[in-house]
Amino acid sequence: MSPTINIRRAEPADAQAIATVQTASWRTTYAGLIPAEFLASMDIGRRAAVWHTGLTDSTRRHCYFVAEDADGQVVGFASGGPEREGHPIYKGELSAIYLLDSYQKQGIGRRLVQAVAGWLHENHYHNMLIWVLAGNTQGIQFYEAIGGQRIDSKTINIGGENLEEYSYGWLDLTLLF
Repeated sequence: MSPTINIRRAEPADAQAIATVQTASWRTTYAGLIPAEFLASMDIGRRAAVWHTGLTDSTRRHCYFVAEDADGQVVGFASGGPEREGHPIYKGELSAIYLLDSYQKQGIGRRLVQAVAGWLHENHYHNMLIWVLAGNTQGIQFYEAIGGQRIDSKTINIGGENLEEYSYGWLDLTLLF
C-alpha cells in the first residue's frame, strides 16, 4: 500500500480530474476490447459535466471517492450506490473504479473499494456487485483477489460492438474492511 496516497470524498471541484482519470484509464484498460474510434472520441469535458452533475445532485444516494497523490493530483476514483438493475440479492453497487496505470498494483484500488463498501454499509447496504468487461483480465483478477464471486453475465453495446460483461459480488461487505 502506498502511504503517500490519500483517499477522500470527492467534491464537485474534482469532476474534471475524475473525467481525466476515467478517459485515460478507459483508453489503456479497454484498448483492444472497445472499438478504438469510441475510445478516441471520449470527451473529457462531457465526462466532467456528467461527474459534476452526480457530485452536486443531492437527491441521488451515491458516493464518490478519489485517490490523490502527495501533490494533491487525483490518480484514481470510485463511485457506488444502489444497484441499478434491480438484482434480487445484491442491493449495493460499486459502479465505477479507475486508476491511472502507473498507480495500479499498489493497494490503492483495494482502498477505494473499501471506501465505497464502507459508505454502502453505513447506508444499510450489506452486499454489492460490480460489472466488468469479460476481456478485462486485470480487473477480473483484482475483483477475485479481494473476494468477489462471479455471479452473472450480460451483453452490452459500446461503440456499436456487443460485449460481454460479468458481475462480481460480495455478499458481506464487512469482509472488505
